[in-house]
Amino acid sequence: MLRGWCNYFRHGVSKRTFGYLDHYAFWRIVGWLKKRHLGLNMHTLIRRYLPGWEISAGRIEMFRPNRFAVVRYRYRGTRIPTPWQSTTTTAA
Repeated sequence: MLRGWCNYFRHGVSKRTFGYLDHYAFWRIVGWLKKRHLGLNMHTLIRRYLPGWEISAGRIEMFRPNRFAVVRYRYRGTRIPTPWQSTTTTAA
């Protein structure tokens, strides 16, 4: 779901939102791990389940939205056709 959302909104100005979304999703999973393993302190939890602060299970890794490339539309200036005709007169 995160990958699809980021793919849809990658053309907008959304890098800050991707960072927020990454932060939110990561800490929601860490909170779930803390709730699931009540006897472990944070240091042991990170060492055991989050080596290198990466969430993964085998070869499957959590999608990180803040690493997603934002591709902005290129500026085309006057090459964009306009439905209105400009009526400018030039003095000779």
